[in-house]
Amino acid sequence: MIRFRPLPLMTLLAIAALVALVVLGRWQWDKYIQKSRAAHEPVAQMTIASYQPVLDGIQFVNGVRPDTHQEGWRVFAPVQYGATTVFVDADFIAQVHAPLASEVRFPAALRSGAPITGASIRPEPPGPFTPPPQPLQRAWFVADLAAMGRNAGLNNVAGYYIAGAYVGPDGRATPNPFARARGADVLPPARHLGYALTWYGLAAVLIVIYFAYHVSAGRLSFRPPRPQQD
Repeated sequence: MIRFRPLPLMTLLAIAALVALVVLGRWQWDKYIQKSRAAHEPVAQMTIASYQPVLDGIQFVNGVRPDTHQEGWRVFAPVQYGATTVFVDADFIAQVHAPLASEVRFPAALRSGAPITGASIRPEPPGPFTPPPQPLQRAWFVADLAAMGRNAGLNNVAGYYIAGAYVGPDGRATPNPFARARGADVLPPARHLGYALTWYGLAAVLIVIYFAYHVSAGRLSFRPPRPQQD
């Protein structure tokens, strides 16, 4: 026979925490499924020409390369395309801290005037757990194009960016790894799976701790009651 006398306050707090952990886990799991499916969908390509580089408008967006799993900063360089300003994801700097804008040159490929070809991507909005940006350092943890444009003093910023080819120091162009799948510009699907498992794991630990405490306090027992003596 199970005898259980739950502590009221602890039970209410445990239920609230459990619901929050399950909701967070489900949210990350849905993100994992969504991005895993999107990874197999084609990404729209576009080409722009007759543009002017905005040399002092570079912004940096934190990201993890899907191909090498390196963490670093993507160089978003703006160009004036008619009456619209378009950001181009044109380079990647593999380092932990945000680069100094004064030490990063505007990508040479965009200064040459050659047509820009790449995937046209509309970034996801910032999530509730996205770290706050650092506008003074031009550092962003999600591609918030409108805010990035305001930070650079730009008007009429397009709601999409172009994931162009990355050109190395040797002048050789390589495909942009962030253009392989929709949604890969923020976090790859595997990261969302890891977060989902973390939240669900914490929920399981909470349940174990809750019942273990009640057992240690003598408020939960699985032993049959002792027979009463006459």
